[in-house]
Formats: sequence, structure tokens, C-alpha cells
Amino acid sequence: MIDATIANGAAGEGAPAAGRPAVALPDAGAAAGLTETQRAEIRRLAQRADALVEASLSANTRKAYASAWQQWTTWCLGFDLDPAIADASWLAMHLTALSETRSLSTIELRRAAVLAIRRRLGRPLHLDEGYFPKFLQGLRRTKGVRPEKKAALLEENLRAVLVLLDPATAPAPKRCLRDRALLLTGFAGGFRRSELAGFDLRDVGFTAEGLVLFVAGSKNDQERRGEEVGVQAVPTSPLCAVTAVSAWLAVRGDAPGPLFCRADRGGHLTYGLDGRLQRIDTKTVARLVKRVIKGTGLAEGEFSAHSLRAGMMTAADRKGVPLEAAMQHGRWKDARTARGYRRHSSLWVGNFTGKLLADE
Repeated sequence: MIDATIANGAAGEGAPAAGRPAVALPDAGAAAGLTETQRAEIRRLAQRADALVEASLSANTRKAYASAWQQWTTWCLGFDLDPAIADASWLAMHLTALSETRSLSTIELRRAAVLAIRRRLGRPLHLDEGYFPKFLQGLRRTKGVRPEKKAALLEENLRAVLVLLDPATAPAPKRCLRDRALLLTGFAGGFRRSELAGFDLRDVGFTAEGLVLFVAGSKNDQERRGEEVGVQAVPTSPLCAVTAVSAWLAVRGDAPGPLFCRADRGGHLTYGLDGRLQRIDTKTVARLVKRVIKGTGLAEGEFSAHSLRAGMMTAADRKGVPLEAAMQHGRWKDARTARGYRRHSSLWVGNFTGKLLADE
């Protein structure tokens, strides 16, 4: 959410409600050129933006937009500008300054956030149709548009990881069983880290065929209609997510609450003040992937929580699963986006370059 702490030209007065990030002045002189009326208007507009953004965007997008608006506001106030009325030329200069140190994706996020919030405030930025597209094109050519992709976590990686996560030898067997179940479920279902962290026990069901997980809401389901994802049981495989989840539930118990709950270093499940199991956060998923990858000797920086989702799509492509089927399983809506998750696997299907170099 977005809030403003702008009073009497100083930061820290009129503090926002607990837990809410603030768009605060960096020092007392940054807003010296603004009148009290202008400061009050900035506070009012930021509070109104809170409610508007809250209602229309996902939690992750709200957080990203709040941070972007905070940076835009601080930058504008440094020039005695009202961020709610600064024109497009100032946005171009702001993005130019940003381009000297930040990636193209960060620049485009900042642009989208400022435009979206200004539009919702009823004070849209009017971009010159001749100048601004050329400005953005120049940024993209200068910075490059190649996205940074993390490596896919594949079957061979998971087999190496499971050797490390052996509950028979691990100092914290319960936590080890949780981590195995989380990784194998993430891979088999192509789940995002927010989905893995968001599962409750009530979202899990077992059938004769395997495991059914209910995704209550995700990036492509902002209205939270929900969707079921099936994971088939393969008891003979060490990578069977159904077996791993069953083993985890046997030690987790049937207490209501998060499926993948927190556990301390000793492997003990942790409870909140309300006596309920505590939910892991998305950073736990990311840290887990990096930790186990580092343990196998691979470069942890090349992997992230998204490597599980990329691993599912790449493995499916390797084994000839039609793109449409993989998209449905992974809840992708756009074929181009889904293809981007196939980490080079399709490069070798029908590739003839080996024949060019082979002896006759």
C-alpha cells in the first residue's frame, strides 16, 4: 500500500498506520518549496491511491507499485515537484536517471506504476505520441530487451537434491520431509512460489490417481475463481510428489492451516500466538531452492523459486508433451510466455547442425 508522511517539510511526522509502507521525504529540505496545501494534497492523493490500487491489483503487484510510487514521489519532491501533477517530460527524465543503474524490467515497472496510479487518481500523464514511444524504443535498444532467465530445475537436479534431503540422516527429519514435498510438488505442478506458500491443508485431496491441489488464486486468476491441478502418483519413482506429500502429512498432522508450515532449525513445527501453524512465506521457497542447489555443487545464483516452474515445462517439452497440455497444467494463458519457460529443450528437436559437421 501507499502512504505519505509529509508534514511541515519533514519526514517522520504524522506516521502511517502500523505495517503500512510510507512515501517519506528523505530530509527536511526536500519539500521546502511546497506549500502546506500541496503537502496535504499529496497525503490525500496517496491515501486515495491506496484504496484504488488495493482493489484492482494482486498483492505482489501492489507491493511493487507501492515501492515504485515511493521512489517516484521521493525523486519528484527532490525537485520541488508534486508527483501527482508532474508532466511526462519529468517521467522521461526520471526513467533516464533510472536507466543508468537499473535494468530494463525495473524501468518498465516504474513507468507502469506511475502511469497506473496517476490514472487511478484521475490525473493521468499525457504522453506525447511522437516523442515518448521513441524515447522508450531508445531505452530498449540501449539497455537490451533480453530477459534474465533462471535455470530450470530438472529431474537430474532433483535426484541429486533428494540425496541431500534424506530424512533418515537429516538432523531435522520433519523439516526435511516438508522440503522434499515442497520441491517435488512445485516441480510436478509447475507451481509458482506464491501458490506453494498459499496452499492450505483443505486445498489437498487424494484420489486413486494421485494428488489434487486447489489453487485458490494466482497471477493469472486475479478474481480468485480457483482451479484444481492434478498430480499423478508414480510410487516407483523417487520423484513422486504424491508419496512425498503423504510422508509430510504423516508428520505434520491434520491441524488446519497451511500445508507447508514453518519449522525451526530443529525441525519442530512452529505455532503463532493464536495456536495455529504458521505459514511459510515466498522467500522460504526461494531460499530452499538456492540452498539445495548449492549443496549439489551448482551455481545457486542461476536458480530461483521459478526454476521449479521452468523445470516442469522444460521436462514436459523434453518428453514430447504438447505445448497446449503443458500450458493447461501450468495455468499459462499466453503461448509465447509458456514457450519462454522451455529452457533450450526444443532447440535440439529436429536440429540438423550435427549432420553439417559429420563425416560422410
